[in-house]
Amino acid sequence: MLKNKNTLLIAGVVILVGGFAINKWLKSMPKPINSDAYSDLDLDMVLAKGSNGMEVAELQRILVNQYGADLGFTGVEKNGIDGDFGNMTEKALLKAKGVKQISLKQIITKK
Repeated sequence: MLKNKNTLLIAGVVILVGGFAINKWLKSMPKPINSDAYSDLDLDMVLAKGSNGMEVAELQRILVNQYGADLGFTGVEKNGIDGDFGNMTEKALLKAKGVKQISLKQIITKK
């Protein structure tokens, strides 16, 4: 009987861990390009050091959430998402994508 309880416990842990992995994978998936989340953004604007605004904030959000970038402690949530494309954003983009400038369309579609 003890063997069955251990088997159930192990199966439960595997399901729990698997569920977290699937959730993380789903969150990493890009949003559809025609998504309402991007309706107010210029997806073709080339973002580079010195750029600022909502497009940069979305780029920073993608870098932090999908690429695990550390952008410092600026911004409302102190996670580096502040809408200003500075040195840390440039370094994070270079590490994640190998480029110093990009449009949102390029990073959203993973090109």
